[in-house]
Formats: sequence, C-alpha cells, structure tokens
Amino acid sequence: MSKGIWSAIGAYVIWGLFPAYWRFLKAVPAPQLIGHRIAWSFLLLLVVLAALGRWQSFREVSLRWETLRAHLLPAALLGANWLLFVWAVNAGYIVESSLGYFINPLFSVFLGV
Repeated sequence: MSKGIWSAIGAYVIWGLFPAYWRFLKAVPAPQLIGHRIAWSFLLLLVVLAALGRWQSFREVSLRWETLRAHLLPAALLGANWLLFVWAVNAGYIVESSLGYFINPLFSVFLGV
C-alpha cells in the first residue's frame, strides 16, 4: 500500500480514538481543555514559524484588520465545535458526537454546493 493510504488509515485511527482521549480527561472541565488546546497549538505554530524563518511574514499578515476579520468567525465556530465535542464526549454522548462528526463533512459539502 502507498504512503498516502497508510497516512489516511493512521489519521482515521487517531480520529476514532480521540473520544477515548477526551474521556480520560473527564475530570478537567471542557473549557479548560479547549483553552489548553488553543494555547499549546498557538505556541507550536510560533515554534514552527520561527524554525522555518517565516515569523516576519506571519506577523505582517496576521496583524492586518482584513486578515483578523476574515478569521474571526471561522475561529469562533471552530472553537465552539471543539468545545461542544469535548463536552459531549465527557457528558457521555459519544455516539451522538461521533454521528455529528460523520454528518459534518456531508453538511459542509451541501453548503458548498
């Protein structure tokens, strides 16, 4: 099998095990988990940008009002999606949240059409 197929299989396995990961962290409130996910992802982004030497171009583009405005709504929707998913898993709605993640790409395609 090709590298792409193995990568896809690995991604789906990780995606399938993600609810179990959030379930292990049930004692931590969902907003705190999401806050950590956002903060650590941002710090990793800064490290990658610094390693690639793209810090200056990132700073120039990211501080423009047009860029901030374009990313504000998608960022809020993504954060709400993460928060709802983590809350649903920790509240015992694993099947329902998995079904939502199954339907989500279909809904996105519908919106795109």
